[in-house]
Amino acid sequence: MNFFKILYSFSLLIVVFLTACTSQKINQSSTDRLYKKENNELNSKYTVYHVNDSISELFYEISNEVLIYKKTDTSNYFYNDVKLFVKTYSEDNLELLLDTASIYIKDRQTDAIVKTLSGNVFFKLKKSFNYYVEINVIDNHKKIFYQHNLYSNKESPNSRQNFLVYNPRQEVLFNSYYKPDDVVYLQSARNKEKLYEVDFFKANFKLALPPFSLEQMQHFSYKPDSTFSVYEKNGLVELALPQKGFFHLKTNNETKEGVTFYVYESSYPKIKNTEQMILATRYIMAKKEFDNCMLANDKKAAIDKFWLEIGGSNERAKELIRKYYGRVQESNKLFSSFQEGWKTDRGMIYIVFGAPNKVTKRKNGEVWTYGELGNPSSIVFSFIKVINPFTDNDYYLERSEAFKAPWYEAVDMWRQGRIYLDN
Repeated sequence: MNFFKILYSFSLLIVVFLTACTSQKINQSSTDRLYKKENNELNSKYTVYHVNDSISELFYEISNEVLIYKKTDTSNYFYNDVKLFVKTYSEDNLELLLDTASIYIKDRQTDAIVKTLSGNVFFKLKKSFNYYVEINVIDNHKKIFYQHNLYSNKESPNSRQNFLVYNPRQEVLFNSYYKPDDVVYLQSARNKEKLYEVDFFKANFKLALPPFSLEQMQHFSYKPDSTFSVYEKNGLVELALPQKGFFHLKTNNETKEGVTFYVYESSYPKIKNTEQMILATRYIMAKKEFDNCMLANDKKAAIDKFWLEIGGSNERAKELIRKYYGRVQESNKLFSSFQEGWKTDRGMIYIVFGAPNKVTKRKNGEVWTYGELGNPSSIVFSFIKVINPFTDNDYYLERSEAFKAPWYEAVDMWRQGRIYLDN
């Protein structure tokens, strides 16, 4: 069984061009597209796999649902025109462009069939360093591009990206979250261990505190609820994920580095459970409203009543529900770590305030600006990256009492039946 094999349709044409360049050292980069609604409408997934000490591989899956197809000849075919443009930067200098890769993807069809365009591309990443990977998908027919960012750790052969993860159908898996009873297979070209310990944690974390709260942040304690072992056999490690929580396959017992699998509700990242809906609405609920909904005999009727009262009409309530829980779902896609994305600091801000106008990436975190850069009336949230063995997607907010007024203003807008920053 060749697990490196990726099947392409005959109509999928890929051409790869690699270049390299350098630029002046600056320790941050800014974008006005990241996390925006129009940027997130493209359903795409990416993962980096380190093949050896000098070469890495980017796998991608892109749904063609929002891509534009046009007739370009006299045949019955409609063609798309998509370019995947990859840039790699040094983590120590986010303006130092190290390498680029351009992947042209051509697809044709006679009917409007939604399908996934998948593939991979090799590019150069030296060992012992960390990188920032920027991925731009350009739809030339639509004249629009979508941006995605990845952090790449190549400091040691023990990090997550030294393992390629598959499902039983031999398909590459891109998400870090799974559903109960999933089974995954891991393969590594750089990590040659034969025996791995897996630590299991019952994940039940509290949701983020308001941005003005000065209450002491709860620190995660590395105390697994159970531990078991798995073995490499014929180049593969099989791992069963039987229950909710998260499983951490350790590749280094001293540093606790490894590969982590988060097991959530089967519907995740969507919110379909009524109790989960109530919990995710806590950010804009008074404590009494929240308690009443959680204790109600008919929780569905209780949460519906909440939205109807602040919406004022069925139509408006439905729109608020669609927007609010749409942001919850996007938070789960964007910010999931060892806790659900909507419970994180970035998830909380994203749900209540919407996508920021500008995101500034730094080595140790990112800054969200609502308004114009340099404008004293703009709201600016700074998130610090947390270094832990489970994920590179864990950030905490630098809280301040100065956020109390803009927080309540945003919450009040929701409670008046209006969507704060509908972007």
